[in-house]
Amino acid sequence: MRNLIYLLILILLFSCTNKSKNQYQFYKGEIHGTYFHITYQSSFDLSMEIDSVFKVFNASLNNYDPNSLISKINFNEENQTDSLFRIMFYKAKQVYEESDGAFDISIAPIVNEWGFGWIKKDKNNIPDSSKIENLLNFVGMDKWSIVDNKIVKDCQEAMLISNAIAKGQSVDFVANFLVSRKVENFLVEIGGEIMCKGKNPNGENWRIGIDKPIENTDYENRENQIIINISNKAVATSGNYRKFIENENKKYAHTINPKTGYPEENELLSVTVIAKDCMSADAYATAFMASGLEKSKNILKNLNNIEVYFIYLDNANNVQDYYTKNFEQYILK
Repeated sequence: MRNLIYLLILILLFSCTNKSKNQYQFYKGEIHGTYFHITYQSSFDLSMEIDSVFKVFNASLNNYDPNSLISKINFNEENQTDSLFRIMFYKAKQVYEESDGAFDISIAPIVNEWGFGWIKKDKNNIPDSSKIENLLNFVGMDKWSIVDNKIVKDCQEAMLISNAIAKGQSVDFVANFLVSRKVENFLVEIGGEIMCKGKNPNGENWRIGIDKPIENTDYENRENQIIINISNKAVATSGNYRKFIENENKKYAHTINPKTGYPEENELLSVTVIAKDCMSADAYATAFMASGLEKSKNILKNLNNIEVYFIYLDNANNVQDYYTKNFEQYILK
């Protein structure tokens, strides 16, 4: 009888353990001035460890924290880099070169002048043209290098802003943590940038909505332009229809052209990039938004493992879309 009871306890324990291993957990919160949503299959609650991962990342690349490494580098208080900073820096340099300078994290002084950075300004602030012209002297990734893991910049006024790449990199950082904990099925989303692996709770590929480019929408009332069906890939979207300033009935979008110092005006409304890692997807999405449709098509000719979905206005002001050949396989019909 005792052996039978022991056997029943073992069966019950195995059953409970097996059930917990199949449990999908959901964790959400705020980070980088935006929201994150993480779904993962694990027998453990990893939320506290995820918080620790975020803290490590913020300590390196959070422009809005004056004590972070990137802030200290910007204000000439530190020149020693860490691995997270170097990964971000070298990827930014790569995309800068491949996009003919359309993607440039050294645009920080001008982004701040427009009020889109960590220095808050009046929402209707329009910078003086002479001020922009002067700040352009401090812009350009050719003014930055890393030597013996130490940052070197040509002038003290030069600064870096990580917004257009670090959000994607933080997605990768959390995803890599989950992989290290043997989590096989998960989706990490931070501010709309996503990395997913394995299957969703229904045992299917993850389904991700691409927003219609509609102004004055938020997380709760978005509409989908399309839905993509995807796994083991990263997805990032950049658009000019949510974040802008308005002055005398003219809207100035937050995507700044690094060559002019002014918000880029072209036909693109949004760009969605699918890539192997979210840092790359994030950076290229911004690069394409700053380049316009035709130049982006030319940039794509020299890129591998990047698929893109563009939403744009045609000459008649109608909303149209264009996507690379291999993107179509991901669209849910």
